[in-house]
Amino acid sequence: MYKRLPVIIIMVAIISLLMVAPTFAGEYGGSITSLNPDKASYPNPGETITITCQGVLTDTKGHGKTLSGSQIVYQITDGSGNVVATHTSTLGNMVEGGTFTNTWQTTNTNFPVNGSYTVSATWYDGSNHSPGHVIDSRSTTFTSIPAPWIIVAIAGFTMTIAALARKKRWWLSYYLVGSVAVVASLMSFFILTGYDSYVMGVEAQSMALVASALGMPAQYLSPNAFLFPDPTGWSIFGIGLECSSIIEISVFIALLLFYPSYSWKRKLKYATIGAVATYLANIIRILTIVLIVSVFGKTSIYLAHAIVGKIVFFVLIVILYWYLLTKPTMGQVRKNIKSGKF
Repeated sequence: MYKRLPVIIIMVAIISLLMVAPTFAGEYGGSITSLNPDKASYPNPGETITITCQGVLTDTKGHGKTLSGSQIVYQITDGSGNVVATHTSTLGNMVEGGTFTNTWQTTNTNFPVNGSYTVSATWYDGSNHSPGHVIDSRSTTFTSIPAPWIIVAIAGFTMTIAALARKKRWWLSYYLVGSVAVVASLMSFFILTGYDSYVMGVEAQSMALVASALGMPAQYLSPNAFLFPDPTGWSIFGIGLECSSIIEISVFIALLLFYPSYSWKRKLKYATIGAVATYLANIIRILTIVLIVSVFGKTSIYLAHAIVGKIVFFVLIVILYWYLLTKPTMGQVRKNIKSGKF
């Protein structure tokens, strides 16, 4: 009996170890749901970059109800894989089903060269040793460009072609190429002067105010983003150059400036109306995206942004062009036909 006791003790110990091993060996479950720089590109050296990371804890796997001391480790690499910036953030206590929003502000002082950069975020559970086991990771890319010299070059080249077309009286070429030249010039002006960042910030503040006025809790996040609720927590919408309506306003103004049927007084009037209307149309587009994501969650972001939002904006812009360009032109054509000028 006593001779078998050590064997029994060992067997009990082994069984107990096997039973509790999953508890100790199990890792936390979760996912990083989004990782977004606040803008699509950073054209000015030393510019502030705000990177926002969001995630959800889906499973504690026997560790208890709370995850404490988990960390987000950020890393920015260039196109060759060289690390140019790192940062570590420690998250607060989280329970199963809980979400987090973490931001890192840095500058592109250490990487102000042309090219694409990759920012990655790795979520560690902080267990046993720092940083611990990996819960999830995510990466995304952005560009850092000192100055839009390509756009400046396009502006100069197209201006030269437009001047030649005017001299040769190639009116269609003059209209089309001249419009491209104006768009490139306006884009260069906004980016080189930094006014693009100002417009993005104003638009983010406008969206936060509009959403709040409609009863949706929203908060402006400097410099050009805003926070709004979704079914699993919070989402951040960053206003980049392509979302700021700067490009669309530039295109409208360019087409209007070279429009042959209007006087300069009428062009100035319509340019002002068109710029304001385009800005408001973009606000409606972004609001549509926010409403869809707030109801259906982050999984609907592609549908909301790439499809529904673009359709809404396209319809509004078509209406704008119809009333300010197409309809008056058709009226003038009818008038000319009746007067026998055609």
